[in-house]
Amino acid sequence: MTVQRPRVLLVTFNRLMPADQGNSRRIMQLVGVYRRLGYEIDLVYHNEEGLDAGLSQAMQAEFGRVQVLASRASKRIREGHFALLSDWYDPALAQVCQEMHRLRGYQVVHVNYVWYAPLLKGFGSEVVKVLDSHDLFAERSEKYRRAGMKPSWFSTTLAEEDSAFRMADAVLAIQRGEAQEMAARGHRHVLYLPYVEAQVRPFEPPAQVPRLRLGYVGSGNDWNVRSMQAFVAALARKAPVLPFQVAVAGGICRHVREMPGLVNIGFVKELGGFYDAIDLALNPMVGGTGLKIKTVEPLSFGKPVLTTPSGAEGLAHLWTLPVLDSPEALVDYLFDTLLPDPVGCLTALHTQAVSSRAALDAEYAQQTGRLSRWLAQRVSATALASA
Repeated sequence: MTVQRPRVLLVTFNRLMPADQGNSRRIMQLVGVYRRLGYEIDLVYHNEEGLDAGLSQAMQAEFGRVQVLASRASKRIREGHFALLSDWYDPALAQVCQEMHRLRGYQVVHVNYVWYAPLLKGFGSEVVKVLDSHDLFAERSEKYRRAGMKPSWFSTTLAEEDSAFRMADAVLAIQRGEAQEMAARGHRHVLYLPYVEAQVRPFEPPAQVPRLRLGYVGSGNDWNVRSMQAFVAALARKAPVLPFQVAVAGGICRHVREMPGLVNIGFVKELGGFYDAIDLALNPMVGGTGLKIKTVEPLSFGKPVLTTPSGAEGLAHLWTLPVLDSPEALVDYLFDTLLPDPVGCLTALHTQAVSSRAALDAEYAQQTGRLSRWLAQRVSATALASA
């Protein structure tokens, strides 16, 4: 007799394959968690990031069942740059997901971002409802204004975000500090799950360094642009011709001017090749929201990373690598500490990177275990209640 595996319905607007953006990689992290727990995973792709034959084939290969729904969300931004959940939620999702539930019988429904929380209201107590927050969006626009930037994307009120959290049986936070803030607002069903990628390359301290090779890879979002422009300006002030190489990859290349020693290489198809070609990763963030995945990512490829307090947000309690006060301070470190003794400095940074990675792995294992136990207990309880 064949035993039916429990099923998860995953709902997202993100283009998951290839998982070349932080939010997509976070979602695929959770796919891996569910799969290791024995769940079969179906997908509703709320198409806002395009569809082609390659993506369609990749989704069909990855998930049990796939349903694609073209988004009709208004994405309204109200005066003062805030939105209600209803401004970004697409009511057409409810019928599609309910029909899939009728046919497939889900034990868990997992949605991403607070504006998808209204979908959870259509499922009864027999289904465990999980919301991955990805970020705190209440009053997010104020972070932009305080930094002298024009607000962008989604921002909402505390009341709207709190209402979204109450629609879920569990809310996932990607940062411990965000989980603490949610709890301080009265939410007692928050589970903290940090982002950690699988170790792809081992840490191998260099024996010699003919010429230092540094690297940054990132999208062209507002915070990345502001950060890299500050970093490049600091480099230019320090030396018109760099004594080391800085490779810049990703969408950020459209916004960063080249200078002698700094090369924009555009989009890279395979991150492993990019990290294999550098000695040290950089993330000179000046602000932003959420966990900076590109701070964690280099560790998976066996490379240490230098960042700022904004780049280490959510990681400080685990981090043993240097955290520099600003992009300017990071540049000073490169010239005054790294350049005079590259082998000795990189060797020390590798040791610190190994320690940081071990701490991340331990915390991830602890929190994944907590999520796994909660799911097992909650799914069993709902199954007994509906029997």
